[in-house]
Amino acid sequence: HWTDQFSAKGRLDTLTAPLTDPISGQPALKHVAARIEKFAAKAFGFAVTRHRPSPDAAAYWAVAKCKGGWRVELAFAEDDIDWAGFAGSLFGASPGAEMLAYHDCDAGQHRIAAFDGDQLSGALFVAPGPVAVSRGWAAEQLSADHVDRRGRLAIVAGRPGGVDVDRGAIVCSCFGVGANQIVEAVRRGCGSVAAIGAALHAGTNCGSCRAEIRVIIEAQSLQAAE
Repeated sequence: HWTDQFSAKGRLDTLTAPLTDPISGQPALKHVAARIEKFAAKAFGFAVTRHRPSPDAAAYWAVAKCKGGWRVELAFAEDDIDWAGFAGSLFGASPGAEMLAYHDCDAGQHRIAAFDGDQLSGALFVAPGPVAVSRGWAAEQLSADHVDRRGRLAIVAGRPGGVDVDRGAIVCSCFGVGANQIVEAVRRGCGSVAAIGAALHAGTNCGSCRAEIRVIIEAQSLQAAE
C-alpha cells in the first residue's frame, strides 16, 4: 500500500506479478510466495533537512514531513562515501552556508550540519549501526534560531547542551510530551497516570497515550525497586 513517493524500497508490488481478480479487483500480492534475506547495510544514517531531500545515493531511504522540514532514515550498501559531499547534496544548502562537521573514521561516526544565517539547513548523522540520535529533538532544530556557536555545536554532538532537555520520543501528541519528560516526572514522585496528567497534561485530552504512560510508570517503578 506504499508508493515510491516517500521510500526507496517501499513498494511490495515490485516483487509480485501485476495480477488482479477479474471481478473483485483483489491484487495477487495478498497471496504470493517470496524468498527474503536481510540487507546487510554497512552504514546507517538519519537526517533532518529544511527542503525535501533527494537521497538517491543511499541504498535505502524513507522520508517523512516534520515541522520545519523533513526527516530521513537512510541505509547504505557501502561506507566509503564522501559524507560531506553527500550531506551538501542532501541539504540543498546555499553555497555560502556554514558547515560544521565531526568525523571519526575509525569508528564510522560522521555528523554534519549546515546553517544558512541563523537557520539550520540540515543535519546528517552517520553510524555503523542504527543512529542513536533523538529524532524529535533533531527535527525541532529546523524551527529554532541558532545564533550562538554553542547551540550549533550541540547539533553536531547530537544532543541538547546546557539546560536544554531532550523530550525524547513523543508519547502524548496532543500536548507534545515526550518519554523523557514523563520519566523525569515519575522520578519526582508522579506515580500514576492521573498525576502525570496533572503535572504535564499528558493523557488528559484524547487519552490514547494513557496505556503507554502507564507502561513508563511501571518500568520506572520496577527499576527503582531493583
